[in-house]
Amino acid sequence: MMVSPAGCRVLFVIDSAATGGAEHVIWSLLEGLPRSRVEPYLVCPASGPMLERYRQAAASVAALEGRSCLSPRSILQIASLIRRWKIDVVHTCLYTSDVGGILAARIAGAPRVVSHIVGRNFYVTEERGLLRMRRRLLSLFYRLAYRGADRLIAVSEAVKRDLAERRGARVPPGKITVIRHAPDDGLAVPAGEVERARQQLGLREDAVVLSAVAHLIPIKGHRYLVQAMAQVAPMLPRAVCVLIGDGPERGALERMAHSLGLNGQVVFAGACDGALKRAVVQLSRAVVLPSLSEGLPVSLLEAMALGKPVIAADAGGMGELVADQVTGLLVPPADPAALAGAIRTLASDEALSGRMGQAGRRRIEEAFSSREMVQRVTALYEGLLG
Repeated sequence: MMVSPAGCRVLFVIDSAATGGAEHVIWSLLEGLPRSRVEPYLVCPASGPMLERYRQAAASVAALEGRSCLSPRSILQIASLIRRWKIDVVHTCLYTSDVGGILAARIAGAPRVVSHIVGRNFYVTEERGLLRMRRRLLSLFYRLAYRGADRLIAVSEAVKRDLAERRGARVPPGKITVIRHAPDDGLAVPAGEVERARQQLGLREDAVVLSAVAHLIPIKGHRYLVQAMAQVAPMLPRAVCVLIGDGPERGALERMAHSLGLNGQVVFAGACDGALKRAVVQLSRAVVLPSLSEGLPVSLLEAMALGKPVIAADAGGMGELVADQVTGLLVPPADPAALAGAIRTLASDEALSGRMGQAGRRRIEEAFSSREMVQRVTALYEGLLG
């Protein structure tokens, strides 16, 4: 199979320029892929905090003006770009991008298509009735679309098992390659940023800070964290939990925190830039993620790289990242009492928190490598193209 003279030309298709885990993974690949072997291009939305970083890292970026990758116009635009740029591999990430990108690749006759699966798409958790049925149908639809890809990259063994074993349109296991992602190198936080974060968020000098970094959407389980903080507050009045991120659940979570008397003990920081986010993590005694489902969360990778212990719901790929009682604490999903107990354990024992944090940093250094991720993805492209 012929490859372009400049090396393998790869078109990344991602239907988001926000600051989530999927966007981080794609940006890491854009930054890290060896230009002597891979020439990266990108299709993404026309606005978002990651857009400029995408533009700096890719050979060329095409923006979708106000349209999803699922719109017929977007699919035809992507197909046209595949032909114009003589793309060898189309690499999609996020479910709307997967469907739109796969269709565009097949219309344009792209040699190979890779879909990068960062989470358990349309995983049914607490939905009931018609909403539950809708999610099951969407899960079936997207899994059928994956059959149009030549290879799937799963970010964890849990995601691979989900793709291959969940009832419905199962994906053949031999079509799935597990490639873990990793945090960025050089996450050190300047001392001035830590103090700026404390002042900006109104955190007292004696506050015992916990943080949670995630979009405020139902599957991230923030409501259980707010409920847990209501149990923690009477025993640890200096404990403050900072929620970093924004989303459709924010209003409901703010009302819940107010009704539970947690004004000042649950702080909604909103969407933060990278420096402020890392500064809050650096301030934290522990980082919490109570998600009902996860692939391999970037927020916890970064927290562990910064030497912070983590408290996480034992769902999806969490157990592949967090060594329970060693680098942090795992609790059952949707269990505020267990979450409160774990928070009390680390918030009240700074020495234990420090030991777990250092163990977590060593685990990241030993087992999660951006360089290895890039090398394995490059080899996958070249293997597919022969």
